[in-house]
Amino acid sequence: MKIVFLYPITQDALDYLKEELPEDITVIARIRGETGHRPLNEDPEIIKETKDADILMGPYVTEEILSQAVPEAGGKLKLIFIPWTGVDRLNFDLLKKYSVPIANSHGNARTVAEHTIALLLTAARNIIHHDRLMRDGDWSSRFVKMPAVNITGKTVGLLGYGKIATESAKLLKGFDLKFIGCRRDPKKSTEEQKQIASKIYSIDELEQFLKESDIIINSLPLTKDTKDILSTKEFEQMKEGVIIVNVGRGHTIDEKAFYDAVKNGKVFAAGIDPQWVYPQRTSVPRRTDGGSDSVEKTFPSNYPIHEFDNVVLSPHRAAHITKGYERSHWHDVIENILRIYNGNNPINVIDSEKGY
Repeated sequence: MKIVFLYPITQDALDYLKEELPEDITVIARIRGETGHRPLNEDPEIIKETKDADILMGPYVTEEILSQAVPEAGGKLKLIFIPWTGVDRLNFDLLKKYSVPIANSHGNARTVAEHTIALLLTAARNIIHHDRLMRDGDWSSRFVKMPAVNITGKTVGLLGYGKIATESAKLLKGFDLKFIGCRRDPKKSTEEQKQIASKIYSIDELEQFLKESDIIINSLPLTKDTKDILSTKEFEQMKEGVIIVNVGRGHTIDEKAFYDAVKNGKVFAAGIDPQWVYPQRTSVPRRTDGGSDSVEKTFPSNYPIHEFDNVVLSPHRAAHITKGYERSHWHDVIENILRIYNGNNPINVIDSEKGY
């Protein structure tokens, strides 16, 4: 069996995979920081290796790769695996031409959930504003500007009630909060999710969900149905002084509507990890060799959201930690690889029509 990575990984990740997988599984990968910025799906050597691959890792599949790797063309491809949660980089129009299963990973859910709590508490206490003043020796806003609020006793709305939202709620239990969920199909909720949330709304009941939520944690994937799902009308339906935390995708929130809602005070504070605007860079954006992805200054939105002290901004790094990340991240990836190795069906299969 053969696995080919279409993006560079760390040496630690490669070593861990080789430790955990059977010896007769070949892993073809490039080490991050040693490949420059050339996308691996344009590397002739990698493209050649994909011809007899059983699993392709990463969303960067191309027509050239698929046309030779699928069984109809004499290839052995059994699965396209995205070893993280977001799948919006996939070319679903291309993938619909081929009948290869696609799966993703939820191994980073706990890590993202911890970042979610950090964003929420930083926003609720308006720490950014006071930190900036303190760095200039300015204590003037200590009690009179940018107040803090307790989250204890509030109702937290989990928009996109999946693994990340579930882990976030588990971490927040000590704050004596009420949880409600909102997802496309509440019937797919697990017993654990039903026990955590007092009510799980369908996406058709979004208005009622928004009206009840003091805090909204958005972990929605980006699809044609979720793009700008929180827009002007939805912000009008929210409570005054709502707190927003977004660890899903930037464009699930309409940036102009968000900017207006912060400016007019509808939103008390917010913590945003995925952004609306990113630097120009290669399709594989991470570097660990001391270099940077881009030298240009890039603000996170087309609107001056960065000027608001009550908006906590994070450069889409909720899933990244320095130590322990690689090994915890790969647990369900390894499970799926072993499923294919043993001739079983994969878990976390993506619906190409729905885009998640």
